[in-house]
Amino acid sequence: MGDRAEQAPAPGIPRSFRSLIAAWAGSLSGDGLRVVALPLLAAQIDPTPAAVAAVAVASALPWLLIAVPAGALADRINPARSVMIAHLVRGVVTVALMALLLAGTVTIALLCVVGFVITAAETFADSAAQSLLVRTVPAPALERANARFVTVETIALDLVGPLTGGALFVVASWLPFAVSGALFFASAAVIVPLGRLPELATQRQRGGPRERLQVASGLRELVRNSTLRVLVITVAVMALGNAAVDGQLVLYATGTLGLSDALYPTLLAAYSVGTLIAAASVGAISRRFRGGPVMMLALTGIGGTMLLMGLFPHPVIGWLCYAIMGLAGGTWNVLSATRRQRSTRHDMIARVSSAFRVVAWGVNPVGAALGGAIGEVWHVPTVFAVSGLLILALGLLVAKSFVRAENEPPATGFAAESGADADRT
Repeated sequence: MGDRAEQAPAPGIPRSFRSLIAAWAGSLSGDGLRVVALPLLAAQIDPTPAAVAAVAVASALPWLLIAVPAGALADRINPARSVMIAHLVRGVVTVALMALLLAGTVTIALLCVVGFVITAAETFADSAAQSLLVRTVPAPALERANARFVTVETIALDLVGPLTGGALFVVASWLPFAVSGALFFASAAVIVPLGRLPELATQRQRGGPRERLQVASGLRELVRNSTLRVLVITVAVMALGNAAVDGQLVLYATGTLGLSDALYPTLLAAYSVGTLIAAASVGAISRRFRGGPVMMLALTGIGGTMLLMGLFPHPVIGWLCYAIMGLAGGTWNVLSATRRQRSTRHDMIARVSSAFRVVAWGVNPVGAALGGAIGEVWHVPTVFAVSGLLILALGLLVAKSFVRAENEPPATGFAAESGADADRT
């Protein structure tokens, strides 16, 4: 009987998941259009590092201020309705921006407001989409469902959306916002039937104070666990450098490299190609080599490519470096998540993940602001050079800790599970 159970086929992915993945693809394509069109529009209105950085900071700020309460709310209400409302909000705001753009009344301040509101709605949509996936897909099929999510995310957000957005912006600056808004509305419509699923009828009620305590206990665990402490510091510094570079990328591409508005997204596409290669190969690499040295190699690749782009700005070097950066970044992300999971007590996984999100996403506005300040005082390539040097210096400081931490057994035993931090998540 046990043998028959082992040989039974894994449960398939339900039909409702098709609606979820379709809405996911549509909304991410809309985001991909906006990720390219908004910086291009900012650079068109005021082509200075400070102005472009201001839009980048405003667009990143909700991940620091709203992401955690958005996640808590996703546990308390019907996630399908949360996703639908978030998509509708993004659609309305995007179409309103298009109308103001046609009227000729768009300013940098307005773009900051638009970027903040759209990203704020995105934090709700992302949290609720993850909850919706878990509630509708059987546990044995979660790996396949998550793999499809990641694949669709990379293709829609990093490839199709940006490339289409750049091409549409060349035709008319309002056009990518029109298409993006339509995609958000279509995604909201696709989600509507999921709100009536019986598995979403009963929601687990959790109050805000408890949710904040869970994140606080996760932060305490990051401080106490030496492996997690080094990892989160490394991730935070890397995120700081990445945010500085991302905030100035449109000026680097269109100004320093001299790429057209249509070719600017090809840098992001090159990064995505590298990420897809990493996703396909990192499993085989991790089976042959130890994770710590491979992570240090990836970190060196990220910092080295940024430094190279800062010192030798050229379109070919930019495309090549972004492809290598995507390969290194994808490798780092997979191995970093694995190291975090293996170094965390099982009863602390959710809280530590939330704390990681607060730290990693929380520094993005700071990094974008620093990138704008450096670009204003010196030149935009300096932002890339300084970020690269920062990450390379970080690698020298943490390399020994990464190798040593890899030899430590994960703290998952019941002996460590005591006190307030041992409560269920």
